[in-house]
This record gives sequence, structure tokens and C-alpha cells, in this order.
Amino acid sequence: MKYGIICAMEEEIKTLVEKLANKQEQSIADMKYYTGTINGHEVVLVQSGIGKVQAAVNTAFLANNFQVDCIINSGSAGGIGDGIHVGDVVLSTGTAYHDADSTAFGYKMGQMPGQPQIFEADADLRAAVKKAAEENGLPVREGLIVTGDQFINSTAKIKQIKNIFPDALCSEMEGAAVGQVAHEFNIPYLVIRAMSDVGDEEASQSFDEFVIDAGKRSAKMILTLLSEEA
Repeated sequence: MKYGIICAMEEEIKTLVEKLANKQEQSIADMKYYTGTINGHEVVLVQSGIGKVQAAVNTAFLANNFQVDCIINSGSAGGIGDGIHVGDVVLSTGTAYHDADSTAFGYKMGQMPGQPQIFEADADLRAAVKKAAEENGLPVREGLIVTGDQFINSTAKIKQIKNIFPDALCSEMEGAAVGQVAHEFNIPYLVIRAMSDVGDEEASQSFDEFVIDAGKRSAKMILTLLSEEA
């Protein structure tokens, strides 16, 4: 199986690049892709940049140019669910846009025309990551991850999102775009997020302090999945 792994920021991809054996680099449209292996597993890594468009473009490249068998989006997020704390890790059951509104045409909040409201993540991939993590003593939560081109830093905004998606555990800026493209290409996908903040008025300070640790935590989930020799 060839794994396509997409991270938005250098802090989120650095740990994975350092573990890559037989590493080769390839540039496409000013973006750098790393190919190689981790414990014999074929891997393609890319730092997409921040936001939905960047995530979608790079997910499409992974699917079309590198013919990956699955896509994992790894990185940091802001916890908005009950009992979610900085450092916690969430595996997506699905992803959705919290900033999309086509309700004037009869669609649900968060639903893009012609698309489902929620892009279901691959259950087998999620179960494999969860099993590997738990075997290594790494607890995880499973639930809905919501996406928007916004950094959430107010309790009022959290309340607004939760009114639409009451089961959402965290919010970030790429996952649903990855999910939509994976849905279009019919490729299994999963989003893994470690909490760098909890979306409140102190979120920006918390993010700056914990984003590196969050990137390492989410990367560790992938490394546990790939820990056994292929």
C-alpha cells in the first residue's frame, strides 16, 4: 500500500520527513513532495500550506500524480468538543465544512452543492491507526472534525459551530477539503489531529506554544501505524 500523507505546516511534517528512508524530492507547482519508505511502507509526503484550497490541490496531486492508495491528513487543530484538551488526539469519523452555506438552495449548513454534508472517513484506516496507537499506550478520541478558512479563537464562534455540528470535536483548516477530494477520487482517507489549543480567546497564544508538540503527536500516530515492517 502506498500512503499519501499531507500536512499543512513544517512543524507538522518535519518528524515524518526525518523518518523517511530512500528519500527523494520532487517539486510540482512550487510544492515539494517527498517519496520514500518508512519501515518498508511506501510513503509520499507533502507540506500543502494552510487552508482548504492548498489542501485540495495537494490531495489531488497525491491521488492523480502519485496514485496513492490512501490519504492521511495529519496536523494540529483547536479542540471544541466537550472534554477535549490541549495535547489530545482526534481521529476523524468524518469531516465537514463549518463555513459553507448554500441553504438558500435547500442544502444543509456546511453542505456544498452536489456533495454530502459530511465526508465519511475510512473506518478500516481509522481502526488500524487506533489499534496501533492503543498498543503503544497512545489514547485517541474518534469523532467529527470540522473545517473552515478561519482560525477559531472565540467561545462565541465555537458556539456557532456547535449549533450546526453539535458532535464536532475539533476545528481546523484543511481536513474537509482533503475529504472532498478523496471522495471525488474514491480514495480512503483519514484526518488525524492533535490539539494545539481549545479555540477560545487564548487560542493564538496556546497555538504558538503547543503547535510543535501537536505536530509531533499527530505524526506519532502515523509512525505507530507504520511501525511494523511491510
